Amino acid sequence: MAGTCSKIAGKLRKSAGFYAAIAIACWSTVATAFKWALADLAPAVLLLIATTSAIATLFLLLYTGGKRGDFLSVPWQVWKRAAFLGFVNPFLYYLILFKAYSLLPAQVAQALNMIWPLILVLLSIPILGQKISWMGILAMVISFTGALFIALQGDPLSLFREGLSVKNPWGILLAMGSALLWALYFLLNMKNKLPDDISLFLNFLFAWLYISLFVLFSNLFREHGPDRIIQEVSPKSIFSGIYIGIFEMAVPFVIWLKALRLAKNTAVVSSLIYIFPFISLILIHYILGEPIFPSTIAGLVLIVGGVLLSRVPVRKIVQDT
Repeated sequence: MAGTCSKIAGKLRKSAGFYAAIAIACWSTVATAFKWALADLAPAVLLLIATTSAIATLFLLLYTGGKRGDFLSVPWQVWKRAAFLGFVNPFLYYLILFKAYSLLPAQVAQALNMIWPLILVLLSIPILGQKISWMGILAMVISFTGALFIALQGDPLSLFREGLSVKNPWGILLAMGSALLWALYFLLNMKNKLPDDISLFLNFLFAWLYISLFVLFSNLFREHGPDRIIQEVSPKSIFSGIYIGIFEMAVPFVIWLKALRLAKNTAVVSSLIYIFPFISLILIHYILGEPIFPSTIAGLVLIVGGVLLSRVPVRKIVQDT
């Protein structure tokens, strides 16, 4: 019996699907954790807590993987690149994403963030000189129609009755802005020659510096009154922030990269990532108590359908860079 269990465990450790499932399970929970943390924490403070726990986790993973000294031997130019990339992501990306989650229902913020592969195709036109195909145009129309459904938050027919009426437009813009930043980060990071885990660790080091200074100066300027950025918070929010750093920012990315390395067909495995927003909706409904709008489900189906349709243009971008 022990031998059988050992063989099964050995096969699982060599299975891309096993690691992909763990990463998807982690990402499925984070929208709920975002809302728990943001109940008491300002987005900037949440990012400070999360980046701190992410750095500790990534360092532990590098240490146990025998790479603890590798990041110290990288050239100065790599450190400068990491300083820039760390500003884009995690600093700016998560600061905007957390603010979007603080303003919007979790289901809306999460779904709108999923349009980043389409924005990646759009950015590749001016940045990389790519040409967009009719298939790519169709994919964008489908996905952005889904985004419009979600932005109308439960009443897409209001578009025909009253004209365009978007609830919380600032939150909608921030959620879509976070998708823009992630797509930009993806493009900028394509030619990175460092191992992904080391690159991620360096980016987080600089992001921690940026968010620490941001929180410090923000708190100094709001030293008194209800707008003070650091206030009394609950243990639940703090533990949620730590959870986000470990199970959103650090562990699932490392595991996901391992899944892609083990995959015989990376396109199939990478398509599995689009399962997590639907699992997340279940948790958002039953744990947060958000009523799930039918328009959210319809919009998310359209976004994911459009993204999957656009996978050919995205693969071409990756191959050409």
